[in-house]
Amino acid sequence: MRATRSRTRSARAQGLRTLQHQTLPVAVCYAIDTEAWLRALVLGHGGAQERRWATKDQVYDEALAWFLEHSAAQALRRVPERGSEPTEDLTFWLDSRLMQRARRLAQREEVKLARLIELALRSYVQQHVPEALLEFRRRVQEEAARLHAARLR
Repeated sequence: MRATRSRTRSARAQGLRTLQHQTLPVAVCYAIDTEAWLRALVLGHGGAQERRWATKDQVYDEALAWFLEHSAAQALRRVPERGSEPTEDLTFWLDSRLMQRARRLAQREEVKLARLIELALRSYVQQHVPEALLEFRRRVQEEAARLHAARLR
């Protein structure tokens, strides 16, 4: 008897995820990548968390949820102007229910949705991704580059 694949549609296919495309500061992108990278390392070391916990999608959802729960209204009233920091265009998925809440808040506070999401990600990174973690990732990457170069010789 042949095993059949589950007919369950993914969250994206069910419309539970919304694709977001916007420009974000490179430092914010790197910090979010670093958080997901750390989670993957922890998971690979026998962590009991499910694999979804170690994805960038999960980090984006957590960041937006945390922002909407804790500091959105106050932070939006004092939105700093975007500086001249380097940016990159990024596309990522977010929980559609969180996006609905974010849209309502952006309309109420008269802020563009992309600006609200950027502020949410910035705030999350400032609160949850310590500089020590970013430095640790840099050291690991440098060591990996050294090991790789030695293998090529």
